[in-house]
Amino acid sequence: MRGVPGRYPVPVNDLLIGFRAILSGDYPALLWAGLQLTLGVSVSALLVSVLLGTLLGVVRTFRVPLLCTLGNAYVEVVRGVPLIVLLSVVYYGLPALGVTLQGFPAAVLALGLYSAAYTSEIVRGGLRSVPDGQLEAARSLGLSRVQSLRFVVLPQAWRVALPALGNEFVSLILGSSLASAVTLQELFAQGKYITNATYRQFEVYAVLAVVYFLLTFTLTRLVRLMERRLSRGERLPERRVI
Repeated sequence: MRGVPGRYPVPVNDLLIGFRAILSGDYPALLWAGLQLTLGVSVSALLVSVLLGTLLGVVRTFRVPLLCTLGNAYVEVVRGVPLIVLLSVVYYGLPALGVTLQGFPAAVLALGLYSAAYTSEIVRGGLRSVPDGQLEAARSLGLSRVQSLRFVVLPQAWRVALPALGNEFVSLILGSSLASAVTLQELFAQGKYITNATYRQFEVYAVLAVVYFLLTFTLTRLVRLMERRLSRGERLPERRVI
């Protein structure tokens, strides 16, 4: 029998029984399926975010007429709207306009659109870190403005933006927990299902916390490893003066 708050502590054996119940039977398979769906949504949303965010970052950095104004307006509006509201607009609001999306594409679209506003700022920071002489040198070699941007400026900007993009991916993974609002059975939604089936709130959410932590911790370490390798490639060998 679980402890009564304020009178008796919850027995350790009771917690062990709860964790054992959650980590046995069909529940681990449900959590695994939810984790796979969480990763699928997050990676797909990241692709949308990077593509749209890069485009927004370029047109805003180089002040492309009209597109720059629209890009600035998009960023300001999206950053001022909570993610849960944007998810609801995409899933529940678009059908009023004749566009109906299932849970997965709705979550990917909403998360991607939301993240793109922040990714554009990351890309802008990376582009501004590239010296203007790089673009001028590329143009002097006969490359067009688009080619110079694609082959010279953007690769250097991505190296600078990589750590921040890794953090944005972590935010996407954590934000995907709100996808349960659009009936998507991702990791957090599966956790709520198990909670309703077992009445073990503490044990279930403790397991979810550990899974999310391990996922984001591993991702952060991978990003740092990539960052070190890229920075190592930028170092030039020192010339020995005799």
